[in-house]
Amino acid sequence: MQSLKIISGKPYELMAVEKVFSQWGCLEASILVSYCDELILGLWPGGLYAYDGSEWKRIYEPKEVGFSAWSYEIFRGKLYVGAGTYGSGLILEYNGDSVREVLKVPDGAGGGGGLFEALTAVGGTLYAGRCNELWSTTDGEKWSKSFQFKTGKGVYLIGEQGGVIYLFEGEPIRPPSRVYSLRGSSVEERAYSSLGAFRSHTPGTRSSLKGYLVVADFEGRVYFFRNFELWKVYSFEERFEAASNIAVRPKKIGDILFLASGTGTGVVETHGELVAHVEGKWRRIITTPLNINDVEIYGENLYIACNSPALPLKQSYNTSYCCVLKLPLDILGDL
Repeated sequence: MQSLKIISGKPYELMAVEKVFSQWGCLEASILVSYCDELILGLWPGGLYAYDGSEWKRIYEPKEVGFSAWSYEIFRGKLYVGAGTYGSGLILEYNGDSVREVLKVPDGAGGGGGLFEALTAVGGTLYAGRCNELWSTTDGEKWSKSFQFKTGKGVYLIGEQGGVIYLFEGEPIRPPSRVYSLRGSSVEERAYSSLGAFRSHTPGTRSSLKGYLVVADFEGRVYFFRNFELWKVYSFEERFEAASNIAVRPKKIGDILFLASGTGTGVVETHGELVAHVEGKWRRIITTPLNINDVEIYGENLYIACNSPALPLKQSYNTSYCCVLKLPLDILGDL
């Protein structure tokens, strides 16, 4: 059991935080999502794990080197995970019993490579985005490439507004970054010259608030988006040492919009913060010495997926560390 400082209704109230999972040699605890009666965790390069409230089990062991998973969505009752390896882009399907690969295409590295870094279900279609491409399926079995662009950037958020599909470009971090709107065969794009990359990875269904899509950039700024217009509503840029590589994941759980923050892969000067938007106000819940990559409510607790960087990154994963921390859900009651 560890005690960390949490900012809740009472200033700097100390509350217990329990570590329920930890592993050395994994670079990032990249996704955390509740599905059926389990909490699903993605690890780079360890694979996928499931937690039933007492025990963890590995449900998918990577078949290639460099596995990473950064996106997910529930579609037709099954969990789909956007992933990749150094050699292949992957879509994985989990039905509660087993995991299978339902799409495998060449090139799957992250950071603007072929990793599927955005998944969103809209109506009866599941969309998956990666570098220069948008894929789609209506049954989870047959996939087709439904849109292509040529900027060399990944897709980090897919969202829907008023019957229009929006794609937000992610890494590599270099301006401009573009947003594409797709309505039938009509395509419109807007370039944002001041933005190096957008960031979310969350399904558009959970990266939204009151009709706005919620997306961040790598400066740590968080925006509400509607009809190509961006409104800055929050910023981490003054609280992180890193410049142009702050990683923020917006994620709505129930009526609360969370912002999980840390720094990009390999940034040494790092910490993590979890912020919640409640009744029109932003409240910081916890600050940790580890990056926070994702957040989820499972059972009666709040869970966060964390990591420290590998040092030195290019030589070995051995010094990297990942963990999942459990917080009592009643900390949200005072917000």
